[in-house]
Amino acid sequence: MVCETTFLTTYIWSCRNGVLSPWLDNMKELVCNSECTPAEPANKKRKISHKMPKMPSLRSRMSPSGIYQFINNPTNKPSDNQILAIKQMGFEGLLHLQTDTIPGNLAYWLVSTFDPYKGCLLDGSLPILEEDIHACMGIPMGPLVVDEAPIGDKYPQFLSLLEDFKSQYEGDLIDVKVILRKLSTQIDGGDSFKRNFIVYIFSSFLGGVKGNKASLRILKSLSDTSLISEYNWCNFIKKKLAEQVLSWQKEEFSEEKTVKANWFGGPIMVLVFIYLDRCVFMVRTVSRQYPTLSTWTKKAISKRIQDELKSKSSFGHGSVEGGIVINHKPLPKIELVQSSKPTIVSEQHPMPKKVIPSVLEEKDKDDRDRNNVPTSSQVNNVFVDKLVSKANNLAKAFVEYKSIASEALNKLPSSEVVCKMVAAVDGIAYGFNLSQQSKSDEENEGKDNEEDHVVHTDKVVENVLRDVQENENVDSVKGKDNVEDHVVDTDKVVE
Repeated sequence: MVCETTFLTTYIWSCRNGVLSPWLDNMKELVCNSECTPAEPANKKRKISHKMPKMPSLRSRMSPSGIYQFINNPTNKPSDNQILAIKQMGFEGLLHLQTDTIPGNLAYWLVSTFDPYKGCLLDGSLPILEEDIHACMGIPMGPLVVDEAPIGDKYPQFLSLLEDFKSQYEGDLIDVKVILRKLSTQIDGGDSFKRNFIVYIFSSFLGGVKGNKASLRILKSLSDTSLISEYNWCNFIKKKLAEQVLSWQKEEFSEEKTVKANWFGGPIMVLVFIYLDRCVFMVRTVSRQYPTLSTWTKKAISKRIQDELKSKSSFGHGSVEGGIVINHKPLPKIELVQSSKPTIVSEQHPMPKKVIPSVLEEKDKDDRDRNNVPTSSQVNNVFVDKLVSKANNLAKAFVEYKSIASEALNKLPSSEVVCKMVAAVDGIAYGFNLSQQSKSDEENEGKDNEEDHVVHTDKVVENVLRDVQENENVDSVKGKDNVEDHVVDTDKVVE
């Protein structure tokens, strides 16, 4: 149809200007060389293209690819001892990681809109709390504070630990990929593996490092590997996130940009998982489970991003929901390579302050002895030994106090201060029985008998004082030969 219109227009012009012959020659060449497109049917519908808007992509050093490959490597899968060591440190949630890539466009938007001073997204409607980090990553949120060694720290214990760690590698600057390869060889899951594991994940996934070199300052908190699960790693991640976002935003949005490629060195996947879980776009398509990272696969993340960009051409248009409550149950048994379904949790409730650590499943005793893996009873015996040691120290101190108290009562029998002090300290040994007796008396007698109860307690203290004075003469007669018997009696009182 286009060719016909062109032909008629040119023919009329040629007739008017008397140039019909050259025109015919030109038209022959035009018809031979051109391809006329057929006219479209009138009833044909045009396709509407849904092109997603182009958004900048974040460049980040903190990627989940390394830890994902370590856990799901089919040719060199983690040993049972390594899995057990990760559980003992409290990082069992990372074993359920379902993606090895960072969604660049969503990550860029999150870092651009995150408020590092208030620690929140969506203009304050989505605060990033320690409980959220614990729920999405499944890592410890204990009472101890993670402490990094300051630059140039010369504390002997840290320097010794640092030198021992560097002895595994060549050079002072250690690449994170080298540590990852080292982890695969430490199948015993000992202290060296635990330190390498923590240094690696906080230098490549959850920490604050812009380069590809490992940060060894965290070794200051790894001197005792049995306490790793007692540290508040969620608070540590939150601080690193704020520091790195602030540094990145100043460089990215400055008028005079000095760096062509602005790399982000913070735990970006923490923001990604929290946003996907708590900011629901239209309808929740992924069930809420603990830890959150166990449900968001690469496919699910990609679909969520496409849905938001197709509808709104940007992010942040969903409704914010509350955090999740974690059932106090152990995480599911880890199936290497094939991930299992994690524990389902309830929705929209405030997070608990403390989560009971997961209980390791019992294995065959012969396998434990063969692999030299500590049992739960052996781990508990360590704490029992510490308790017994402190109790013995307390008993010895009490014996020394007894001798001094007897001498003081002998020399100053009329001193009211000495008598009250001796009665008060000796009353500590009977404190538990007194508290139990007071509790039962209050339940039976009620508030009306409070005065009688006070008098009764005073009489008990007077009896204790009288017993101490009577035992003074007995101690002076028995002397040093009966110190051991006294220690035994004191131990019984402590028990």
